[in-house]
Amino acid sequence: MAKGTIKGEKIDIEAALPRLRQMMEDTNDPEFMCMIWSVHAIQDRVFRNSARYLNFPKQAATSDFLSKWRAHKWDLESLVTLYLNTPKVTKPFWQRRPINTREFDTVATLVNLLLAAQDFEGRERIDHTNIMLEMHRISHRQFAWQRGFARPVDVYRALYIYGQGECANFFQDAYGVSIMDFFTVAFAHRGYLAQGPWSKRVPNIDILGVSQNAIVKSLALLSSDIWEMRRESMKLLNKFEKSLGIKLPVIYQPSYLRVRPIIRLGQASGDLYIAPFPELIIFRATVGLYYDLQPGGTTVTNDAAARFEEYGRKVLKAYCSAFDPMPAVQYVFKKNNVDTPDILLKKDGVIVAVFECKASKLSFEAQYGDDPVEDAKTGYSQIAKAIFQLWRFFSHVRRGLVKLDGEVATDAPAIVLTMDAWTQMSHELRTRLVADAEKMVEEKEPEITVEDKRDPVFCPIQELEHMLATSTEDQLLTAFKAAIEPEYTGWSIREVRKCAAPAIDEDKKFPFSLQEFLPWWNDLKRQKANEG
Repeated sequence: MAKGTIKGEKIDIEAALPRLRQMMEDTNDPEFMCMIWSVHAIQDRVFRNSARYLNFPKQAATSDFLSKWRAHKWDLESLVTLYLNTPKVTKPFWQRRPINTREFDTVATLVNLLLAAQDFEGRERIDHTNIMLEMHRISHRQFAWQRGFARPVDVYRALYIYGQGECANFFQDAYGVSIMDFFTVAFAHRGYLAQGPWSKRVPNIDILGVSQNAIVKSLALLSSDIWEMRRESMKLLNKFEKSLGIKLPVIYQPSYLRVRPIIRLGQASGDLYIAPFPELIIFRATVGLYYDLQPGGTTVTNDAAARFEEYGRKVLKAYCSAFDPMPAVQYVFKKNNVDTPDILLKKDGVIVAVFECKASKLSFEAQYGDDPVEDAKTGYSQIAKAIFQLWRFFSHVRRGLVKLDGEVATDAPAIVLTMDAWTQMSHELRTRLVADAEKMVEEKEPEITVEDKRDPVFCPIQELEHMLATSTEDQLLTAFKAAIEPEYTGWSIREVRKCAAPAIDEDKKFPFSLQEFLPWWNDLKRQKANEG
């Protein structure tokens, strides 16, 4: 899309946001959501019903990120958020000027106005002192959309960590439906609502073994009435603006679609539903489980943390069989029980890498605050603590305070394995976390020396999975060791891997099956294979 212009005319960037709001306040809710659904559908290669609702040139039906016709999903999501946060007008209908929701040109106009508003708000906010933190925020807004929300590896990981044990028990008791049934309902509606806008709900999922009661309970977590969406979206915005003490730029306002990805419209003949972005239904039923479980307290969160550590060992062994990932070892130091880091990675009898795992999810403040470390103290303090724990381990090994089954390699990397990308695109954040870990050393264990303070490698679990699928054991270790070199300062570990070691001939297949949690999965795969 031609940024900075509307049909060839230059946009007044100062007037862009007021103009956007005026266009939205005059427009009918069902028609606006249908327009967003339609442009997403044509660019997600779902053509079956799109042409009934949107007139578009054939060039617009593209999934090419670089195409000038591409409406990026993160921009469309921001438009929906702004729409929900824009109060509806009370003026007579003959004074309103609703947008033409049936034309692709309208979407182009809205996106270009959004980009212009982004430019205007950035003029006062961004300069040479904070441009790298802005890259951190931009990456959080865009990268997940680029990676996708419905990959089997992400679904499996979420069900493994949150779908068992205390987590599963709490969810069942709190919400009246099992996590597996909840995911099944979400999965069914993702496919169903991708086929058309404003549809009845899935009538039954008997074939997948899900009851009507489970559908009702699940939809209560997945959907909201349009007016409730508006009210809760504004409450969410107000909450985070108050927490951060700033007025959030339009592109960083929190999306209530991440909480309720399905919008419900009450009708005398029965409720109608739309999912402007069907993949967010899967996001809600996987990543969103973390937030459903927070009311369960430490018993539940500790269970999830332990399973995250277990999953880390499981995935390392599944992809790279020459590795022997060992769990933490407990020992006594100064009359107190102390644990080694969570994963001691052995190869040929030697501990070649050490992982400390942190299962906390990124908060909104950590992603979009002006000062993430300060705005999300609790989360970032856990990452700094992980660095300290790794340093303490290497110090205790050097001082002979812990006995292990195997020696620790002198070049074994110190890896912080996280559920999310806490330091994405920001060397500054990493530097501050190391400084915070240094303070912990001074306060808790000054015997830790410079020799013990191995430079930490920050590795989100998604990047570890990708590297394992594209690396041998030695290539993975090469990437971890290279990550601390000056030329890779600020790089993601995944990008370091691409440059530090050659690619393998063929990516490894995903080593697990969702059949482990979803009894219907293999049958569905066979059915699709027969149809295709």
